[in-house]
Amino acid sequence: MKKKFFIGVFIVALIGLIGLSVYVYKVKTQPRERYIPPQLNAPIEIPDTGILKMNEITDFEKPVAVMFYVDWCTYCRRFMPIFGEVSKALKDKYTFAVINCDYPENIQYVEKFHIVAFPSVFIFDKKYDYSTPISSYATTKKQFMIDELNKYIKLRSRIK
Repeated sequence: MKKKFFIGVFIVALIGLIGLSVYVYKVKTQPRERYIPPQLNAPIEIPDTGILKMNEITDFEKPVAVMFYVDWCTYCRRFMPIFGEVSKALKDKYTFAVINCDYPENIQYVEKFHIVAFPSVFIFDKKYDYSTPISSYATTKKQFMIDELNKYIKLRSRIK
């Protein structure tokens, strides 16, 4: 009797193991789409503070602070309002612009400046043919960003 019981338990366990293996195989081999929460599919709202798109810049007398971003990046979503506040505070010293790196027409900028992290902020100064990235640490708080941008203004005044 014990022998038949153990054989029965063994057969049930074997069938269960085979069923689990088939299920895991099906789950592993099905192509998965990357899940992006619905709120991250919506375009990032650019603050109405005089921030331009790169192709809208015509005045290159002032240095240009450019933010490279993508719509699906949560850090970009957090930083865009800060970038808007900074653009209000420093509008006399800088022109502010944004580049959405997901758009095919902006791939040239992504490749040229080797953008690999988002958000990335660069300063471009056509007058002195100069470009430099700003520390990613500066994208965490408004005052850090203002300090970084003011450092370049001080440097620029010494060059004159």
